[in-house]
Formats: sequence, C-alpha cells, structure tokens
Amino acid sequence: MNKVKYGCSAARNRGTCENRQLIHREQIEERVLTGLRDKLLHPALLAEFIAEFQREVQKERLAALSARGDAERKLTKVTKEIDNIVTAITAGMFHPSMKEKMDGLEAERTQLEAQLAATPAPDPITLHPGLADVYRQKVSTLAASLSDDATRPEAIALLRGLISEIRLHPDAGAPGGHVIELYGELGSILSLGDASKAKPRLGVGGVSDFLVAGVGFEPTTFRL
Repeated sequence: MNKVKYGCSAARNRGTCENRQLIHREQIEERVLTGLRDKLLHPALLAEFIAEFQREVQKERLAALSARGDAERKLTKVTKEIDNIVTAITAGMFHPSMKEKMDGLEAERTQLEAQLAATPAPDPITLHPGLADVYRQKVSTLAASLSDDATRPEAIALLRGLISEIRLHPDAGAPGGHVIELYGELGSILSLGDASKAKPRLGVGGVSDFLVAGVGFEPTTFRL
C-alpha cells in the first residue's frame, strides 16, 4: 500500500477484494527473519539438506567417472594404434607417412596420460559425520548476520534478493492478523552468511566449509 504498510492492492485499487487489513513492513521483516531462522532448523529441512548434498556429490562423482572413462578408452585405442604401427614396421612395411602418424599418436598418448594422472578416480561417497553440524552452523551464521547492527542492513538487502515471493493471508489468530508465506531457495538462503566469500568447489567425498548457493534445491515454502 505504501513504504510503511502492506495490504491488498485489489481491495484498494479495484475494490474486488474485501481484505482491507494492513500490516507494517517492519513487522513483516521481523517475523520473516525470526521465523526463517526457526524454520530452517526444522529436522525435515535438515534431512532435505543432507539428501540434496548427497545427490549433488553423487552427480559430480558420476561426471568425473565418465570423463575419466572416456580418457581411458581413448588411451587404449591410441596405444593399440601405436602397437600396430610398430608391428608393421617390424615386419618391414615401413612408409614415410608412418612417422608423422606415430608422432601424432605419441603426442596424444602423452596428453591422455597426463590428463589421467591429474584427475585420479574419485573416492566412493561417504556421508561426512559433521554434515548436520555444517547445516546448523550455516543457520547460526545467517542469524548472526541478521542480529548484528553492522551487518543487518546488508544482510536484509541480500535476503530480499533471495526471496522470490511473500504472501500474506488474513488470519485473526495470527500475529498482526496475517499468516506469512515465504517462498525462496533453501540453498541460496543458507549461503547468505558467506556472501562475501569466494565459493570453493564442492569436494567429492568430503564437505566444504560452507554450502554452495543454489545446489539443486527446489524453491522452499516457509509458513511464518
């Protein structure tokens, strides 16, 4: 309705809605910030975090295995071609073009061997025993950023950018006469506390010191 209060625009502008209740912006922000912190600690979201983390790590591991498998197959093929040329030369079937072909194959083999040496096979997936603690620490960091007067304005501004939609539903029994529904991406919201840090690569078989934003999480609804 204005910069201080929110209400139904259809009720005010078109008269097509009977909901003429208003709610202060500061009240919405406080409930969103407090409720978000509490909802994020719900066991169901903790379980979702762990399951999604495992899925993402598995996806990276499969991609790494696929790339390594391709390189190994190419190396086998190149090595076989080199052996065939050597066999032909040994049998007396040398041709000047064979040298150029051999040089190219040797260079390709060296490149493939270096690629495989630089990318060892990924370790089997193991669930890090501290994964739940990582999640809780993320929520604590978010809460601290929102509670600190020095970081609160910036944290609120960033949080607004991570929330896709806020819906208000009239409810006489709810604080301020409204139930608030917050729509946003869990992964992005949890990354807020580390927004100023560079994002490290998500390590296969281990756990990063913070959750990478947007790692496959579906938009999440928080009823506040």
